[in-house]
Amino acid sequence: MQTRQLLFVALSAILIMATSCKPKEAVDETKQKNHQDTHKIEITFTPGAMKGDKFIPSGEPSASIIASQASEWRQSKVITLQTDTPYFVQVTHYSKSGQSINREYVTNGEDRIHQHFFMPKIEESNLSATSIIDYLYLDTDPWDAPISTDAKVIGKENPIGLKGVMTFKVPTEQLKIRLRLLHARGSKFSSEGKVSPFYQPSVWTANGQYDLDFTFELNVKSKK
Repeated sequence: MQTRQLLFVALSAILIMATSCKPKEAVDETKQKNHQDTHKIEITFTPGAMKGDKFIPSGEPSASIIASQASEWRQSKVITLQTDTPYFVQVTHYSKSGQSINREYVTNGEDRIHQHFFMPKIEESNLSATSIIDYLYLDTDPWDAPISTDAKVIGKENPIGLKGVMTFKVPTEQLKIRLRLLHARGSKFSSEGKVSPFYQPSVWTANGQYDLDFTFELNVKSKK
């Protein structure tokens, strides 16, 4: 009887040790999201100029594009912008109830797995993305600092794309920009800490998913 009891205790101890030593399964962030889904998107273009790594609005009116799940992501209107003018681009995500959810994409570690991409294309043109537009990630710490601010700019090291500066290089009435919001699995950074360019997700993000994939159109005229 005593031998059986000792054997039972020994086996129990082994099972407990094996269970405690079992590595935790990695969390798949693409399936266990820590944010709500985007039901409406607003993209606002404000003209101005860059001074160092700060954007200074010119005082001219801003123009916005709005699209929603309810409208099958058809944009509200086509706006006209001009070449060789830096535009501050503010992207705002809204929940089903109409509340801004930008905070949910940049807090609690979500900034490490999210990145907006701006992928331009002109119909019947072979121009590369960087020949059509230039885009600079202008995300800040804190993330909700106002348009003209002394807040620390972190866009180069940690590109998110809720705020940035876009400049159009060629006039066209056929510009389409595919806006994609990457939700990476694990990290949007490579093992060496590299990040993807604004116009193309890199190979190390291939197993990620997209919280938003929306194409909008713009008219671009030559600067007077």
